[in-house]
Amino acid sequence: MKKKNDLLSSFNSAFRGLIYILKRERNFRIHVGIGTAVIVGSLFLNLSLSEFLILVLTVSMVLMCETVNTLIEMLIDAFFPEYSDTAKRIKDTGACLVLLSAITSVIIGYLILSKRFPPEARNAFENIAHSPWYITFIALLLVTTLTIILKFIIKKESLLTGGMPSIHSGISFSIWTIVSFLTFKHEPLISLLVFLLAFWVAQSRVMKKIHNVEEVIIGGVTGILFTILIFQIFWGLK
Repeated sequence: MKKKNDLLSSFNSAFRGLIYILKRERNFRIHVGIGTAVIVGSLFLNLSLSEFLILVLTVSMVLMCETVNTLIEMLIDAFFPEYSDTAKRIKDTGACLVLLSAITSVIIGYLILSKRFPPEARNAFENIAHSPWYITFIALLLVTTLTIILKFIIKKESLLTGGMPSIHSGISFSIWTIVSFLTFKHEPLISLLVFLLAFWVAQSRVMKKIHNVEEVIIGGVTGILFTILIFQIFWGLK
């Protein structure tokens, strides 16, 4: 059967590739989610056309680098079916490409969005600290109850090396919350950078198969809520 080379077939092949990478690569889905959130959020910040186009190109750059990295990994797996130091170095270099593009996108996004960031939004964490503590307590109680139920269902007993919830994620996002309370009003970039570090800690727990996604999410949410509760109780004592 003769292979079709018409334009429609080319588009079909491209969409099949897109669907495949969405199903295969968790990191690509994460980048798509973050990129979509940035683009949609920017629509409410009254950006100029040039600023909006730069954001779109930046998000596209990250997705393209992630696609190239996936392609590299597939080629390496095809040509090096067994473990090889050379194959590992090639994969690491491909991952570095994604990392550099992600760092660049964060810097560009901050430089563009920080100028349009509503001044009142800088008081977000201070407003949270002055909100009723019992709301956070109830939320924390619900998360804890869900954690216990899931732990019982999954039947994992480990505390520090896996299981429900992820303590590392809880601690890292607790640190992010503390830093945000102390710096977000005057230096929001510090909060953003610490959030990225917390996110990478959580992601590393999943990638190393120490925790699954649910354990990491619940751990992170628990750490955030517990830290907010502490600040709500003691903030007014300063």
